[in-house]
Amino acid sequence: MVLAGLVSLGENHESEISDQIESPDGETPTQPVDALQVLETDAGRLTEVDRQPREQSADERLLTLFTRIQTLEREYSILHGRVEELEHLYQEERHMNRRRFLDIDRRLREQLGSELAPEDALTAEDINSETGMYRRGMAFVDAEEYIQAAELFQQIVDTFPNGDRVPDAMYWLAEIYRNVDPKDLEKSRQFFVQMVTLYSDHARIPEALAKLGMVYHELGNVTRALEYLDRVIAEFPDHDAARLADTYAQELR
Repeated sequence: MVLAGLVSLGENHESEISDQIESPDGETPTQPVDALQVLETDAGRLTEVDRQPREQSADERLLTLFTRIQTLEREYSILHGRVEELEHLYQEERHMNRRRFLDIDRRLREQLGSELAPEDALTAEDINSETGMYRRGMAFVDAEEYIQAAELFQQIVDTFPNGDRVPDAMYWLAEIYRNVDPKDLEKSRQFFVQMVTLYSDHARIPEALAKLGMVYHELGNVTRALEYLDRVIAEFPDHDAARLADTYAQELR
């Protein structure tokens, strides 16, 4: 009896399915319909409904946002630490380059035979000469009394416009304005430009070109900075200034 009931239930279910898939005009389709296929289709619709994402509650959204903020704060902290580390390395390299250039300048002066003479070794006439002013100015540089040195170098430029020491005076004025607080990078740039333009065959030109490139970098013009640094590398490949310019240029590229 139970078996007969199940058979009857199955027949009734197939009858209901057949009724549901009748053609629009009420006639039964000519092609037989697989009842199992219809059941699988219905089950597929139910499965698709179950797969739809459940909308998060307000508390869940808030928790997700809070977690994201914490992640961003950690990432920011890491990046900030890296920036500080790079800034420290940059300042160290900058000071190291400055010391190298000062050493180059010292050796260059020795090669040119322009060792400083103390002021008390100069005669009254020599003190006010171009050479005397320059030696006094360099004595102030060595003593790190840059304001007095700048005054003497500027006096040389104004008093002896065609003098032999004018390019050296321009070089040191540019250096002082570049390194001594408060800095005046624009004045430094102007003196370096005048020097490399008017005295292109001077012994200090490789250093002046390299430092001019560095000044342009400090002024925020990387393109011009690389132009002058590359010029040193191309025109004076064996000079110490070229090696320093190459190191500095690599950091900017």
